[in-house]
Amino acid sequence: MPRANTTRRTPEMKLLLAAKRLFCKEGIHATGVARIIKEAGVSRKTLYERYGSKDNLLRAVFAEEAAMWVGWFEKDVAREGQGLDAQINLLFDLLKSWFSGHGFYGCVFINAVAEHEKQDGWIRDVAANHRERINAFIEKMLEAEELPEARQATEKISFIIDGAIIAAMIGSSGDFVADIACAACHDVIEAHRSQRHRSTSELDGYPEPTGLVM
Repeated sequence: MPRANTTRRTPEMKLLLAAKRLFCKEGIHATGVARIIKEAGVSRKTLYERYGSKDNLLRAVFAEEAAMWVGWFEKDVAREGQGLDAQINLLFDLLKSWFSGHGFYGCVFINAVAEHEKQDGWIRDVAANHRERINAFIEKMLEAEELPEARQATEKISFIIDGAIIAAMIGSSGDFVADIACAACHDVIEAHRSQRHRSTSELDGYPEPTGLVM
């Protein structure tokens, strides 16, 4: 007879998971404290003892999702001996699993910015900092291969990833979206590689100097 899973989630984790699911599925504004504690199965007192406020709970949700992305890049994508093409494939395998997982309702950063003030506010700042951090990981991967205009290529890949998340969220097949987005990223990389080859060919075409012209 199989053993029952005896792993018990802490009240903090129950609140975190419930809040993340509800914030993404139903919206931050639409989700009140009462809804969160009911979903988590904890008391209102527990929420305020652990997090102090709904905003602090949202900050914890942001931190949890950011940690997921950082873990992907530091532990999975950055495996020793993997070239750039393999790293891109690994990243989209992870996204594919995320898209196809139970309870995927998009990226909490994208969703939060979509329903809040775009110009000011701490939510926009947190989302922008997260995007910059993830872009830094991508740019580092591209620079390791000495890809021409790595910063521009990073922005292109970042836009593709954001678009894939949104497409998967609104109901497209997670596998299909991830595969198409992965292919698009490889196209970006190949286009930038061709710049390097083109530059080399242009240099090879110049004649050798024959001396000073008087």
